[in-house]
Amino acid sequence: MINVETNMKLLFCLFFALCSDSYNFLVFCPLFGHSHTTFFAKIADTLTYAGHNVTFFTPTIVRKFSKIQYVKSITHVLQLDPSDRLVKLGSMFEEKDVSKFWYRDSSLSEMLPMIDTFNNMFVEQAAVISRNLHVLDDLKEMNFDVMIFEHFVEPAYLVLDYLEIQKFIPATSLAFDYNMVKSIGEPLMLSTVPLPTSEYSDRMSLPQRLINAINPLIFDNLIPKNKYRSYRPPYAPINTKSIEPFCSAVFTNSNPYIDYPRATLEKNVQVGGISVDIDKLKSQKVSNEWDAVLNLRPKTVLVSFGSIMLSKDMPINNKITIATVLGKFPDVTFIWKYETNDTSFANGTENIHFSNWVPQTALLADPRLSAFFTHAGLGSVNEVSYLGKPTIMCPIFADQMRNAKMLARHNGSIEISKYDLSNGDKIEEALSKILFDESYKTAAEKLAHQLANQPVKPKELLVRHAEFAAQFGHLPSLDPHSRQMSFIQYFLIDLTAIILSTVILFLFVLFKLGKLMYSKLPFNLSLVKQKTN
Repeated sequence: MINVETNMKLLFCLFFALCSDSYNFLVFCPLFGHSHTTFFAKIADTLTYAGHNVTFFTPTIVRKFSKIQYVKSITHVLQLDPSDRLVKLGSMFEEKDVSKFWYRDSSLSEMLPMIDTFNNMFVEQAAVISRNLHVLDDLKEMNFDVMIFEHFVEPAYLVLDYLEIQKFIPATSLAFDYNMVKSIGEPLMLSTVPLPTSEYSDRMSLPQRLINAINPLIFDNLIPKNKYRSYRPPYAPINTKSIEPFCSAVFTNSNPYIDYPRATLEKNVQVGGISVDIDKLKSQKVSNEWDAVLNLRPKTVLVSFGSIMLSKDMPINNKITIATVLGKFPDVTFIWKYETNDTSFANGTENIHFSNWVPQTALLADPRLSAFFTHAGLGSVNEVSYLGKPTIMCPIFADQMRNAKMLARHNGSIEISKYDLSNGDKIEEALSKILFDESYKTAAEKLAHQLANQPVKPKELLVRHAEFAAQFGHLPSLDPHSRQMSFIQYFLIDLTAIILSTVILFLFVLFKLGKLMYSKLPFNLSLVKQKTN
């Protein structure tokens, strides 16, 4: 028997097969991060379901990800083995001690070592590909119409150049990527739109606006720029920043009904939510074990801080405080994703169910789950938004601070600081509100209803713009002239200077005339008096 998910996929394929021609897409995605690969795999699957030929090229950087089947429908998946040095760099990147962010800010100084490893990783990835050009030669035979890749993965531009693919779509798995939208000439609006790693909302104070504005300048000047050369003779330098503006479109993992409102260009296609398959999620059933856990008490809360920031690495004082607070809600079952079996800090608390692994999406889709206590990763934010679950967001590092504030503005979630995890009163207050104040549930369900009925679904946006790119390529008419203007021209500083100069000159002349007239006025008055006498 064909299940609901299969039916939906068949209908999706049939609809687009009838309405469009078949194109040849290359999705390039080195394996260095789970969330990044998941996003690009979903892009590849979505295009495949739409009836297109898709090749998923995934050079390995972190070995453990090569064992995961990210794509569901694609038969042509191409991997490339890493060099020993790339394996080492991938391990360094994967094993960076992110646990320090439980008790430290994710400031630029803390992030720089990780970014340095990141850059070295891509330089070596480019070198590995250069030693395996026969792989690219085979790909060249496939005559791809469009190449899709993560915009900051610099080796992608070398592959694009070698394969001589004229049409391409950079993408980002983040909700907002400053460098990508800047490259296509999109207005940044840094006074109201927080940067990806910003701790602020769209309502910033004067000092916060200053920090939000100068951070990109500091970041751009501190991060070393890698230099690459073409794989083809005469091996000319490849300037990624000069290539990117000529893209057909950019795909952003953002949804305008969730994210902060901002001015965008037509080239910026917001496809946030393509990773959330609502029909599949709602058709999922939990196992008998989890079914029994969900039936233990009237309410159930899932506690999980993701796959990078692990609960086991949390400061012990925080663990004890959280366990103590959870024990104050005897009619609520708390499912806590905890990565080891050492849970002695919660001895005597009977309403906590610890598990090394949880079926997160299936639990979130179950109506018996009352709320979610999580870290505000973008994947989790999209899931709770589409499923309408009240949520407590405790951001730890990177883009999680922005994500938490982004969702909280819809009134279906509560944000608490990671530094408040040792404050039992604040945790108890947040749990009481999210569990017993119906306004949070109402707001969360309202957002889910809006997303379910948005005029154009993210998958359709992605497919239509990918097909449009394959058909027409780069459209100069969508390239704003503002991208080529100087800072002075763009912000009308030259015009403002002319107007101010004119006004100042006019006032100066007026002042001089007045002064001249005033200097002659007493003399004229004395003459009048003499004549009168």
